[in-house]
Amino acid sequence: MSDKNKTEEITYQLFSLEFQPYKNDIDNTSSKNILMDVINFVFEELNQGRGHLIDKNKNTQSAARELFMTSSVIMARERRIRCSIALIRGGRKPKIKPKEKYPLVDIKHLGEFAEETHFYIDFSKGKIIICCEYNHHGPRINDIEYYLRSIARYKLHKSKKTSLHAFMDLNIDDILNSLKDVLSMEFKIKPSGFTQMDKALVGKYFLGINNLGNLLQPRQLKVQALFTTDDNVTSQSLDKPKNTMFKDILGVFKKDSINIDCFENVMVKYEDKEGQEKVFNLMKGKKEFVLAADISQIHKKRQLYELVEKEFDAFIQGL
Repeated sequence: MSDKNKTEEITYQLFSLEFQPYKNDIDNTSSKNILMDVINFVFEELNQGRGHLIDKNKNTQSAARELFMTSSVIMARERRIRCSIALIRGGRKPKIKPKEKYPLVDIKHLGEFAEETHFYIDFSKGKIIICCEYNHHGPRINDIEYYLRSIARYKLHKSKKTSLHAFMDLNIDDILNSLKDVLSMEFKIKPSGFTQMDKALVGKYFLGINNLGNLLQPRQLKVQALFTTDDNVTSQSLDKPKNTMFKDILGVFKKDSINIDCFENVMVKYEDKEGQEKVFNLMKGKKEFVLAADISQIHKKRQLYELVEKEFDAFIQGL
């Protein structure tokens, strides 16, 4: 079988991260210092051939979500860090097809199957900025935040709380100020997404579906609510719970971006105060770079970084 160009699109999303030091250390350390301590811890573990595995769902009823960083390279001159993190894949294991042969080979005797996500940290400015590859099957940004925070808290005893914020192309404040009436809502979420979601939000709106997810353990949950019977008829029930729910969800997105990554998607059709019908689409609202790459020509992790380097440079310079 001849090799063909394996060009595919790679999406990168952008976030800011801040470690909050313990009160007794607030005058002696900073968010960046804690980050460097965490990265140095990871580097030493990898250098010793150990690695550091964390099960994000250890204390929940959800299936294990085991994470471990596979690389951390500090680029001192650029004041950046190239990182990779892997998620051990559960469920049915894939098989391997040898080249030029068709019988499939079971991989269980080789080890575990893992999905790897690459992310890059810039600490040249006042904030820690993360450019993270979007990998549907692999670790997400909330996995990365949890992993780094866990090391800072349980291994280094430097910080137990972080703030994560997504850079968005849409302006949440503008939506909140212009919202008149919600016409429809659609939510897609994995049951594991509730474990890190704002507890007040879960208790107020998603308690029932959370319990259903824990009971049935589906791959994904989808909720759809329609408030109009005709595309030409505008709902007259203003300031009702549907509007409050949408505002509450946008509020927690604005407060902490960890909540954004708890959802697979949120799509809300609404009418603004000018009478215009608009759509809020969470997945299309994030600031991101979408780049094409011939995967067959990428042999080193640095090449993946170089793919997005110019776009990341321009974004940092624009802050």
